[in-house]
Amino acid sequence: MSLFNAISSARSGLIATQSAIDVASRNIANASVEGYTRKVQTNSTRVIDGRAGAVKVEEVTRNVNAQLQRDVREQTSVVEKLTIIEDFLSRLELDFGRPEDNSSVSSKITELKKAFQALATNPDQSTAQNDVIRAAEEVALALNGLSSSIQALRAEADQRIADSVEIVNEALQNIESLNNEIGARKTLGESTADLEDQRDVWIQKLSEQMDIKSFERPDGRIAILTGDSQFLLDQEAVTLTFTASNVVAAGSAVNDVLLDNGFLTPFAVTSSFSGGTLSGLVEIRDTLMPRAQDQLDSLAFELAQQFDALTVGANTADLDLFTDAADAIPGASAGFSAVIQVRSTLVGADLRDGIGGTFTSSGASDSSLPLAIINMFDTKQAYVAVTGLNTTSSTLEEFSAEFISYQANQAADYDSQLNFQDQVRGLLEERLNDESGVNLDEELASLIQLEAAFAASARVLSSVQQALDELLSVVR
Repeated sequence: MSLFNAISSARSGLIATQSAIDVASRNIANASVEGYTRKVQTNSTRVIDGRAGAVKVEEVTRNVNAQLQRDVREQTSVVEKLTIIEDFLSRLELDFGRPEDNSSVSSKITELKKAFQALATNPDQSTAQNDVIRAAEEVALALNGLSSSIQALRAEADQRIADSVEIVNEALQNIESLNNEIGARKTLGESTADLEDQRDVWIQKLSEQMDIKSFERPDGRIAILTGDSQFLLDQEAVTLTFTASNVVAAGSAVNDVLLDNGFLTPFAVTSSFSGGTLSGLVEIRDTLMPRAQDQLDSLAFELAQQFDALTVGANTADLDLFTDAADAIPGASAGFSAVIQVRSTLVGADLRDGIGGTFTSSGASDSSLPLAIINMFDTKQAYVAVTGLNTTSSTLEEFSAEFISYQANQAADYDSQLNFQDQVRGLLEERLNDESGVNLDEELASLIQLEAAFAASARVLSSVQQALDELLSVVR
């Protein structure tokens, strides 16, 4: 090898080593930055006339396990959906309380039964009758309050869907912008590793909001689809639109999330999401809260029905203790818990006044009616079928207690699922970080090796310079 070839090789070695040192230094400096992945500087040998020559510095690349990265995103969507559902159900559970709590609707119904027991002992006392009305009003107010709580949670979920859609659109726009820059740099043969890190951060944020699928185009751009294969981003990002409802009440219509791809009339994609915060909010608004409302309405409706046709000996009594605002018992349960009240004609009046049916009181001390009501409380009834509850045979107290317990069990079930899935995500993230993240010990060891390589190349240059100086002195 000539002295000039030696200079060229040593110089290229210095450049390559300096570049590798810069990459290692950046890895160390950014080790704790969100989304940063370990960068690798690769080198190759430049071959001239069949002989190895200078060192060629290749572009900086990332060390990322793409499949493991996709697994983390999928698991993130699962965890974020469970997180939002568990949060809402925990708050609903607090509103419902426990069956034994004094403020629970189950306890209120038990107190109503006790008021009728006291009335059966002293049927002619106005205070006992007033206590029955007050206990019934407490039951109605408890049902009204729970219905309001359910609809408030639905309204909050509806509003937060709008917030989630904004985050999705922002993420898609940023991914599109990064896609374009990555494609341009790929064309020029420049490194896109840092841009890909930034893009991955936005894709991760997108996966928190919804379940997605993605694949990389030959030019380095990423295409993104919903879980059921609706394109969200290919060459251009689509736009999701959603308008939160002004009023959310039992049975009221709510809006869908629409997808506008610029080619077709915006179409509903609400059912396209099966993971992420957006999916969780939709499930809360459209499934879980309506189910709780249905159960509550069923309890209110059956409570009213039981007081509508009471068997008293060989006769019937239509006390109609619970009605809607028009003092009538509706033909269906939908939305009834929101408007249930004590029949206005009973407030402040003798309970024996205005009672329909064939029953007639035999006198002021006749306890037949309150005893029949107590018997009704203790008799197992078949209720209107409603999802989640045993409606085949329960007393009113059992049905209300089961209804409250269902909310607690449902919240506990989602909490258990969340804990398990979060642990799975943690393990996947740990594996991904081990493979793609920065290991400070390895980077420091690499720096020591690179410094040694840099020093070796520098010594070669120094030796060549010394040889050239000696050669020039001989020539002189």
